[in-house]
Amino acid sequence: MIDVRFDNPVREARISGMNARALAEFRSCFPVTDRCVYLNHAGTGPLPVAAAEAIAALAERYCREGDLPYLEGEAVLDEARGLAAGLMHLKPDSIAFTRNTSAGIILAISAIPWEQGDNLVMMRDAFPTGTYPYHYLLPEVQKREISSSELACDPERLFSLVDGRTRAVALDWVHFLSGAVVDIRTVVEFCRERGIWTIVDAMQGLGALDEDFGRVNADFVSAGANKWLLGPQGIGVLAVSERALECMRPTNIGWLSARWESFEDVFTPRPLRSGASRLEEGTRNYLGGYGLRESLRILHRAGMPQVTRRIHELVQMLTAGIERLGWEVFKPAAAGPGAGIVACRLPGADMAGIFARLRSQSVVCALRQGWLRFSPHFYNSEEEIEVVCAALAG
Repeated sequence: MIDVRFDNPVREARISGMNARALAEFRSCFPVTDRCVYLNHAGTGPLPVAAAEAIAALAERYCREGDLPYLEGEAVLDEARGLAAGLMHLKPDSIAFTRNTSAGIILAISAIPWEQGDNLVMMRDAFPTGTYPYHYLLPEVQKREISSSELACDPERLFSLVDGRTRAVALDWVHFLSGAVVDIRTVVEFCRERGIWTIVDAMQGLGALDEDFGRVNADFVSAGANKWLLGPQGIGVLAVSERALECMRPTNIGWLSARWESFEDVFTPRPLRSGASRLEEGTRNYLGGYGLRESLRILHRAGMPQVTRRIHELVQMLTAGIERLGWEVFKPAAAGPGAGIVACRLPGADMAGIFARLRSQSVVCALRQGWLRFSPHFYNSEEEIEVVCAALAG
């Protein structure tokens, strides 16, 4: 049995970009570190204290006061919108809040003006979020598929699948199992030159990788808040390009797509919001928005370049430790750093049994397709990586 202690000791950080004092401060934001080694951010990110307290405080207001002044709630959502936009290097007007990654993808599908004879290029081994909507909502559209490893090795392999009837390209930015990162800038630039719509599932990258989506300029970028963004479930972020806002088919328009100051007169027509927030058709998820604002504040305080660098180096440390044990690591096919995911297995071993044993030792990861998947975030410590390697060796 591995002796796992959770008194949160932090030696002088050996990883660049964050000293021991800063690391200890951020770790104090996440009580999960007192209970376990939590390396499952590709599954569900734990809520920081500030987010949980903001949600609880708003729930208490609903309980005691009954309602929330509309403009007060909108101001908090707008602040969260600005924080999300800043994280993505975008303007706040390009951000809409959704329920989750799937909702953003479904909205994009509805907004694109599909025609008979169109085809769609997509990833054959994407997470089901990036397959189910396209197959079930677009049964008449031809699907042309490429693997994540092909894309990671050479994004230009996708180009041969495109022709004059390609209406859209849909990609996972980061593969959910290998951690392979697609060069979305190259793919999107190719598509924009040909008037092809682009839909990016950013769920496994947003909050882990520092990317300038203003330069990427994809038409739709969708991500839920409950993984690397460390936000609550039930709220997501959808970034919509200026081109898409101007040319998209009207969709998801409701009464709160308009700009209201009060509801004293609901019969006088109000103009629609000019930005992506017009896609937020009805009652907002203020509980989620209040929590997400606090989670985003933590990522901004840490700084995304530092977050990304630390995640990469924790991944390298974990990968090296696992390989020293003789385990197989599912490495991205492309050269260069992946994202925050390390998938591994011991050939011939009972992986489900090992997964259960790790859980019993308070090491939290995920089991996917027969692989253990570890996904550390920036606040994880080097000591926790050592605990994981010791547990795997036991």
